[in-house]
Amino acid sequence: MNYDVLSTLIPSIFAAVGVWVTLNQEVAKLKGRVYRLESDQSELKAMLKECVEGIHELKVLLAKKGM
Repeated sequence: MNYDVLSTLIPSIFAAVGVWVTLNQEVAKLKGRVYRLESDQSELKAMLKECVEGIHELKVLLAKKGM
């Protein structure tokens, strides 16, 4: 291989490796965000379920008082 081919090939390889590393970092960030959002969603569902149960209890109490 002559110098011209190497001078063209080496920067291209480094650029490809750089892009690969950057993409892997972005994928790792996105995975972390998805995990956090899924856990937040689970917490939200639990809180909503608790609210619905409280509303049902209030309905029963109001029905017993005749309102």
